[in-house]
Amino acid sequence: MAKYYDLHVHTSQSSGANSVGEMAQTAEKFGWNGIAVCDHFEDMAKFRQQQNAIKAAQKNSGIEIFFGTEIQPKNQNELGRMVSKIREHVQILVAHGGDYSINRAACQNPKVDILAHPELGRTDNGLDEFCLAQARENNVAIQINFREILEGYRKPRVFILSHIAENIRLAQELRAPVVACSAAQSVWDIRDPRALASIANVLGMELGDAINTVSEIPERIVETNKAKLSGKAPVRGVEIVE
Repeated sequence: MAKYYDLHVHTSQSSGANSVGEMAQTAEKFGWNGIAVCDHFEDMAKFRQQQNAIKAAQKNSGIEIFFGTEIQPKNQNELGRMVSKIREHVQILVAHGGDYSINRAACQNPKVDILAHPELGRTDNGLDEFCLAQARENNVAIQINFREILEGYRKPRVFILSHIAENIRLAQELRAPVVACSAAQSVWDIRDPRALASIANVLGMELGDAINTVSEIPERIVETNKAKLSGKAPVRGVEIVE
């Protein structure tokens, strides 16, 4: 039976509808097996607070809650520094895309798990064949961001959809991984896995591939990172078996 993972949600550290516990509870009702809380990285103090909030919520959760973060580097050099600083402390690392140089640097960095909305705020799709070839080589998943589609993000929705569709086409052509995420900021933004898969399907993916964007591919990211953090996969392509 397939498992479903939304690897990019945002929360509030306070109690209420946006808290870690409430988000996980709502996600469970929608059929998710796990979510990754990836709030924007601000400083190490807030980073640790979020980590503790996730640990506390996990004790009473019926699904897995992964500790992640979304970095918003100003340039490609800062991306490298932030990744080096944070990577060993998180289960899921998302790079905030949009700027081409950051999109490209994220695709080239094997420590990045997901490149979020590479088309954000642009008049094009934000990626080219070189980026997608690097994403495939480094196992960096290109994100279909549901909230970007839902909210419009400062440009007509028709352009957002066409740019995401172009990135899906290129990713499939070059065999780069694609994940669909809600990027939910409250319980009201959470959608069930089938809804996110249907977006991928409408934008050009075969149904089976679309379902994989919320199941097989995010599960692979989760399992790979679990192995790395436990020391079971110290180098690419090698796993220590007890």
